[in-house]
Amino acid sequence: MKTKFIAAAVLAAFAATAAQAEVQSFKVNGQLVTKDQQEKIIKTLTSRGQARTPQLESQVRNRLTGEIVLQQEAEKLKLNRRQDVKEAIDAARNAILTNAAVNEYVKKNPVSDADVKKLYEQEKTRWGSQEVSVRHILVKDEATAKKLLDQIKNGGDFAKLARENTLDTQANKNAGGLIEWTSPRIFEPAFAEGFKNLKKGELAPAPVKTSLGWHVMKLEDTRAAKRYSNYKEWEPVLRRALVQQRVQAHVDDLVAQAKIQNNVK
Repeated sequence: MKTKFIAAAVLAAFAATAAQAEVQSFKVNGQLVTKDQQEKIIKTLTSRGQARTPQLESQVRNRLTGEIVLQQEAEKLKLNRRQDVKEAIDAARNAILTNAAVNEYVKKNPVSDADVKKLYEQEKTRWGSQEVSVRHILVKDEATAKKLLDQIKNGGDFAKLARENTLDTQANKNAGGLIEWTSPRIFEPAFAEGFKNLKKGELAPAPVKTSLGWHVMKLEDTRAAKRYSNYKEWEPVLRRALVQQRVQAHVDDLVAQAKIQNNVK
């Protein structure tokens, strides 16, 4: 059994080697396609989970061949002289250079684990220790808000009235005015004050005014904050945010140092 296993492993290794050996440089109408060009594409594809097989190598060869004959045809038709094509080539070149500059900056100025952890703790503190689930109806004036509040006090369905009357987003309208599990600190202070002293399931006794309008409000429930309970979950998100912030700051610095001339003729 062990001998069979070893033999199978040797055959598999030989097959893999043979498959890789099939990648050779070739020419298309005299234009050289190197082995390295093919290997780079194969490496990208296998890094995404594709198995390296003779079929994959053949697909890469065919893909490159197709691209090259089309490029040759475009040059034959002198499409590279057409204005829209020139502009597209310039745009692609500029995008490549922009990305290269960004990647070089990120490589030389990496975000440390300590930086990410610090931001995580800051965000966790900013979010606070409590989360709330609140239901509300946003309207333009106090009179309408009072009318809706009276309807709810007399047995009206809060969610139904919210779907019919709220001026909040369509998503909130569809949810019957429900804002699920978020920090009180993200709200406008006047809104947060409206449910601050309410008990679970209790209506605010009067409409609450904010910069958006008037709110009929109900505190559905409260709980200990869960949003920042798992550092590993947030680590990649916060790392990306820090990278983006630093890149933007770098761009701002370059712009500030740039000599910019307006109204140039």
